[in-house]
Amino acid sequence: MNERETNERTRPNGVVVGFLCGAAVGAGIALLTAPSSGAVTRRRIRVTAQKVGHATRERLAQIRGRFGELRHDLKDSVAHGANEMGAASR
Repeated sequence: MNERETNERTRPNGVVVGFLCGAAVGAGIALLTAPSSGAVTRRRIRVTAQKVGHATRERLAQIRGRFGELRHDLKDSVAHGANEMGAASR
């Protein structure tokens, strides 16, 4: 895999992480500057944090799954290459 393919595969992960971080910061600022009571603001912050946490955990699980797939593909490629080299040397 060349550098361009690597960048194209990792770019969406960075975009999602950046989006989630920006959303969390923006939501926090909006909640803290909104004219609401302390109890309402704390509840909104808690709910927003739970949503962001859930979305982050889901995305991390997807990334872990993808890394597992890549690791499996790499092992298969190495085994295939080793078999090809062994066959060629005979």
